[in-house]
Amino acid sequence: MDMQALQNQLIEIVEAVIGARVQADEYMESLFDSMSKVQLMVEVKDRLGVTLPVDEIDALVESVQVLADYVATHRKP
Repeated sequence: MDMQALQNQLIEIVEAVIGARVQADEYMESLFDSMSKVQLMVEVKDRLGVTLPVDEIDALVESVQVLADYVATHRKP
């Protein structure tokens, strides 16, 4: 999966979790509360097979680009 496709998939996941539209480079940390962060972690694990670490989740929800970079480097081929 290329980076653009990964970002698009993550945008779909994020939008479903928070109920708002986002752009890949948009700062989105303020759109999440603790429950939506947990829901994001579950969705990313279920759909993409990548576990987002609890102690890094605040940094990972900075933007879809940041999240995509993490997922791309931690995905199994």
